[in-house]
Amino acid sequence: MKIAIVGCGNIANTHAQELTNMGFTISVVVDSAPENMKLFAKSWNVPECTTKFERILEDDITVVHVCTPPTLHYEMVKKIISAGKNVICEKPLCLKSSEAKELLDLARKKGVITAVNFNVRYYDACNRMKTKINKKEFGNICLIHGTYQQEFHALPADYMWRYQEDLAGPMRATTEIGSHWIDLVRFLTGQEIIEVSATYGKFYKDRYVKDHMMYRTEVNGSHKIEVNSDDAVIAALRFKNGALGNLFLSEVTHGKNNFISMEITGTNKTVRWESENPYKVYSSGKFTGETCDINSFTGGFPNTFSAFFQEVYKSMTSGNQSELPSYPTFYDGYINAAVCEAIFNSANNHSTWTEVK
Repeated sequence: MKIAIVGCGNIANTHAQELTNMGFTISVVVDSAPENMKLFAKSWNVPECTTKFERILEDDITVVHVCTPPTLHYEMVKKIISAGKNVICEKPLCLKSSEAKELLDLARKKGVITAVNFNVRYYDACNRMKTKINKKEFGNICLIHGTYQQEFHALPADYMWRYQEDLAGPMRATTEIGSHWIDLVRFLTGQEIIEVSATYGKFYKDRYVKDHMMYRTEVNGSHKIEVNSDDAVIAALRFKNGALGNLFLSEVTHGKNNFISMEITGTNKTVRWESENPYKVYSSGKFTGETCDINSFTGGFPNTFSAFFQEVYKSMTSGNQSELPSYPTFYDGYINAAVCEAIFNSANNHSTWTEVK
């Protein structure tokens, strides 16, 4: 099996680390920046590196890990699938649901294996939570709420591709962190979001950049830029089964490194989990108080990548891909894009309730 990686940024290093841990060898890395590409290849003992994207379309490549900014995914992935290659794509799959649907249909036609890196669902606690929710005694799901909060974009902050619309698109918190939460709630409950009412927080439209750092106010030698993507999102959600939900996303909350929370209430019980206590699942019932289920022998965030890759690669090597595999596929990427699209449209239309199409 020959593995190629497109893009050699931070997330590509995580892919390379986990593939190496699994005993795989990366054959080719492709990137538009020669120096970064060479450093990446040296770090992970990749024998071949090139700026020519067409290299990964050749017959000897089996699977391609796409680790580029999201606006580049559609054209790249379309070419990769057309060449008959399996694909593991970083999230979000696409910023337009129509493009994601086109890639999904093409992948099905070509018979290739495709996956989107929604690794959060691979926390062991999330699988234990899902088991509790699926039990008859949990009852019908009626309320869902949660958050995804980070501090990395609180100013001053690194100026990176995520602020450049030609690479990141018009959304940021919605797609960068919200896409993970949306996938997780679908995984845990089996329910689809059918309607949203969202509000965006865009706190500093005008920012000042100097030496790759952004500031709120002008500093000596800085230049002014305009940022139109979302720092934070508050969204009300309606689910297909009638459940109500709410979601709070923030990339500017101090003290939150990578905080994800999920609380799901059924007619008989409630369960909750948060990533800063990743080994614990909390359960409660009426007048019973809250109990905590702990499994400290399972891995945290890094292990979610290896668990995801292992499942996808097992499907590749066995040649027996299920119609509904448990790992996140391009179908999940398509549904995710449609929800993000609805959030964006609602937030830019006075929070009007917007159907997920």
